[in-house]
Amino acid sequence: MSLESKLEAWVAAGLIDADAAARIRTHEEANDRPYVLWAIVGLGLFALALGLALIVAANWDVIADWLKLGVHLALTAAAAAAVWIGAVRGNRWLKEGALFLLAALVLAGIALHSQVYQLTGPMWQALVPWLILMTPAMLVAGSTRLVAYGWAGMLLWTLASLALENEHAAGLWYFVHGLAIAGPVILIGLSLLPWRSRLSFADGLREVGVLIWLGGVSFAHFVWAGTVTSTEAGEMAVRLVVPVVIAAAAVWAGRRWRMIPQVMLLPAVAAPMAALLLATVVPHADGWPARLAGAFIYMAMWGVIARAAIVSGWRALFGVAIAAVGIRIFIIYFELFGSLATTGAGLIIGGVLLIALAFGWRRVFALVGRKRA
Repeated sequence: MSLESKLEAWVAAGLIDADAAARIRTHEEANDRPYVLWAIVGLGLFALALGLALIVAANWDVIADWLKLGVHLALTAAAAAAVWIGAVRGNRWLKEGALFLLAALVLAGIALHSQVYQLTGPMWQALVPWLILMTPAMLVAGSTRLVAYGWAGMLLWTLASLALENEHAAGLWYFVHGLAIAGPVILIGLSLLPWRSRLSFADGLREVGVLIWLGGVSFAHFVWAGTVTSTEAGEMAVRLVVPVVIAAAAVWAGRRWRMIPQVMLLPAVAAPMAALLLATVVPHADGWPARLAGAFIYMAMWGVIARAAIVSGWRALFGVAIAAVGIRIFIIYFELFGSLATTGAGLIIGGVLLIALAFGWRRVFALVGRKRA
């Protein structure tokens, strides 16, 4: 609905009078922003930048290597200077935008040097230098979700690339694999440090960490549907030493600086860690006892998270937790009645169950919202 339609509806319902509606209308008109104009200008600038990029790309082979590297070095220096100027002047958006651009230029520079000097190698050998070069600047100067999301994404990409490209390596590489598993927990732990003047940055780190951590463990619980031998369990136990240590450090940081509600700390960090350990370190054979145990552990984890989320006022996470439990119940139906699921009757029952779960989720969410209100 448009603002005018809403104001008319509110006046008709007796929520506000005509004078209040006029004041709201005047306030909104005074603070109106030309979003359409900005969008058109933005599209024009994007087209201009894309056109210049295509011209450069079309003539890339005839451009001297020294010129490519020199222009990139100048752009990188300009971005770094813009970060400094933004910080000195207290211009938050100049600093954040330039910092994000600087990070992109450093990554592009690594690729450019590889091309000019004909360097080849696995992806992680390019990502690790970027992480080493940019992490201090982004952690020290970053203050918005934009930079937090960018750095968090690059950290997870680097660790995943490092682990996946060496997945069959043994020995000390097991601890590297564990570091990749612990990537989301690292983000959560960093967000629990005292970023009191940069709460948006900390929130960005925590949002990415919690999303990937809970989502990853939720997928990992399907390990219960397969066989885990004693050898595999032992190897995973070694890999998970690093995540357990980092999770313990995150819990300590959360208790030390209390940057999130304490009732949320263990459910967000320790409960998924316990579920992951049970799924991967406990040897088990594929069968209904293991699958049933996995389903109960999964729902117990999300149940604990749902309770802590509603007590802490994290309504979005509470909604996700209820939805996760509902989806798992729906999956249990197909696991138990797989033969029926291929028939029309099975699909009808499954559809009815899914609709019931959806309405149940909405009902629970509404009741909780009214209680908190």
